[in-house]
Amino acid sequence: MTFEHELRGAVRLLPGDLAPWMSRALRGGWFSLTASAYENGGPGGAVCPIAAAAMLAGAWVGGGIGDGHEEWGTVEGPSPEVEDFAAYFDICAEEVGLDQTIAIVSEALAEDAAIRQLAA
Repeated sequence: MTFEHELRGAVRLLPGDLAPWMSRALRGGWFSLTASAYENGGPGGAVCPIAAAAMLAGAWVGGGIGDGHEEWGTVEGPSPEVEDFAAYFDICAEEVGLDQTIAIVSEALAEDAAIRQLAA
């Protein structure tokens, strides 16, 4: 059983201003991405998509989300929505591999962006 459906749902529940930053982080190729690396980063400086998005947005401070992005989380830890995303990202990466999980997230972000644009 894969958790793709739950991961897609978690992407849709990400704070609206986080999603575009994550999309840029996944597409940009500036980061070495990994799973299970929210707080301290992974081997060789790899980071999870949340940390990559926060770094791009200038919201990453001392190993966590800085002030002004409370919907994303705080230095103490991610918001519940971000935590759910991270958990499903990690589970999916374990089940289907990191590259496939990143592809799932990228696709879900694109779908969500299209839906938000239609609603605007």
